[in-house]
Amino acid sequence: MKEKLKGLLAGIIFRLIALLTLGQISPILSACVIIEQDGKVLLVDRSDGMGYTIPGGIVRYRETLEECVRREASEETGYNIAITGLIGVYSAVDRDPRFRAVSIAYRGHITGGTQHDSGEGKACWREPEAVLGHMAFDCEHMLKDYLSGRQSLS
Repeated sequence: MKEKLKGLLAGIIFRLIALLTLGQISPILSACVIIEQDGKVLLVDRSDGMGYTIPGGIVRYRETLEECVRREASEETGYNIAITGLIGVYSAVDRDPRFRAVSIAYRGHITGGTQHDSGEGKACWREPEAVLGHMAFDCEHMLKDYLSGRQSLS
C-alpha cells in the first residue's frame, strides 16, 4: 500500500509541475537491469499489485545511470550487479501511467549479495514465458527486446 501511495503522490506532483510550467518539464529518468540465470530472469513482484517489474528505479540527482541501476538492484533484490550491455531506451509517452518517464534498460549479471525483498515487492526468479502478460509499465517490451537480442531505441 505504501508503494502505491508513493506512486500516486509522485504522479500528482509531477502533473502539477507540468501544468505550472505549461508542459516545459523534462520526463523523469529511470534505469533498470535484466539479469538472467539458468533460464530465469530476476524480477520484482510489486507490492502495489501492478505486476512484475525489472529491478530499477528513478535516477537521483547526483548519480549516474549506472550508479542508479546498481543501487536499485541492491535495494530491491539484495544482489550486487555488474552491467554488461544496453538493451534499449524506452520513451513512449504512456510507458508509465503514474508520470512521464524515460527508462534506460541494461543487461547485467550478479557479482555478490544475498536475495531479499523490499518495500517495492518480492524479489523472485521467473521463466520469461510465465510472466508475459503480467508485467507492469513497459517491462514486457523490455524483456521481449532482451530475449530477442535486439536493441530498442523507442
